Amino acid sequence: MPPLDASVHAVPKTFSWRLLALLLFARTALDTGFRAVYPFLPFIASNLGVSVASAAQIVQARNLLGFAAPLFGPLTDRYGRRVMMLAGLAIMAATGLLLYFVTSLWMAIVVMTLMGLSSILYVPAQQAYLGDQVPYARRGRIMAIAEIAWSLAAIIGLPLMGFVVQTRGWRASFVAVGMVALGALALLWFALPRDKPNASHAARAMGKAYWEALRAPMALAVIVTTFLSAAMNENINIVFADWLNRAFGMDAVALGIVAAAIGGAEFVAQMMVALFVDRIGKWKMVAGGLVLGVGAYLLLPFLGATAWSGGAGVVLTFFAFELTIVAALPLITEIAPNARATLLSLGVAGFSLGRAAGSFIGPLVYARFGFGAASFVSASGILLACVIWFMFVREKQAEVIAT
Repeated sequence: MPPLDASVHAVPKTFSWRLLALLLFARTALDTGFRAVYPFLPFIASNLGVSVASAAQIVQARNLLGFAAPLFGPLTDRYGRRVMMLAGLAIMAATGLLLYFVTSLWMAIVVMTLMGLSSILYVPAQQAYLGDQVPYARRGRIMAIAEIAWSLAAIIGLPLMGFVVQTRGWRASFVAVGMVALGALALLWFALPRDKPNASHAARAMGKAYWEALRAPMALAVIVTTFLSAAMNENINIVFADWLNRAFGMDAVALGIVAAAIGGAEFVAQMMVALFVDRIGKWKMVAGGLVLGVGAYLLLPFLGATAWSGGAGVVLTFFAFELTIVAALPLITEIAPNARATLLSLGVAGFSLGRAAGSFIGPLVYARFGFGAASFVSASGILLACVIWFMFVREKQAEVIAT
């Protein structure tokens, strides 16, 4: 990579640490609402009078909505990042409040699927906004700090929601998230500068926006890498709790400790990216995460000699996954600067498709061949991702084109 001009170290006046803190606050509210369905699904099912398996349709429908992400990427490039971020927060606020009136499973499916739309609108828009505002030399650190919201949702948001669920019920907990999202909407309404109109984006058809994004060198390679990373993580994510329970008799408390350790590992991975990715290089750090992932998945069955070594092995796989995904984000934002949000939304779709594929593959392989086989499948998938990354992806410093 050629030496960077000193000017790239200057952050534009429209961006500040105060604004980053507000973005982190808003994103934590969204991620808390997104993650809350998993641990509180039994309470939702019991209150609605359905089985947990039936209530799981909420998650399935929401995951399918992820495939619609590419529809909104070109709109973000055309109408601006601010509009889409505010729209996402507005949807989270409205659906959080609306959940208070939900009385049946089908209503819960509809409202929570609409709630999932908030992340589809907000997340690519926020990532594209940071790509616009922050020079590439510093972008890895800033984007990694913004991604800490995902782990903060698990470490802070979910325990607070759990207290509300215990005392006031699951509906009240989502209302609380909706109120926080409403507060974040009000703050960002005043803090986010209005986007400057871009005539070329306004005149560009959606099909041309997709072509602009996908014709960029490395675009398909990073989308496929994202797909494989998400699929192989979900392949283990969906079965590890049952494995730990059946193999070692881990109860809910012990599994809760493992879940908390996973949140801690995600936080450590995000902090490592924030501290080192711009110094080491985005490409190198993603490569390191992928290689670590292959080793972690291969070792996982052997680490399962005891309950806690098995739990530690699971935590290690999540650490490698989070390191890979967060380190890749700043690199992805520079692949197609003139279709930044469009490419990011395609990445979200690939990620969602990977999650869906992993949730289908994992239980089948685990039920028929056992946890060791599921781990080997994940190791094989990440090895393929390594091959794609090493062969087709390169990091380069390109002129950041204002969008």
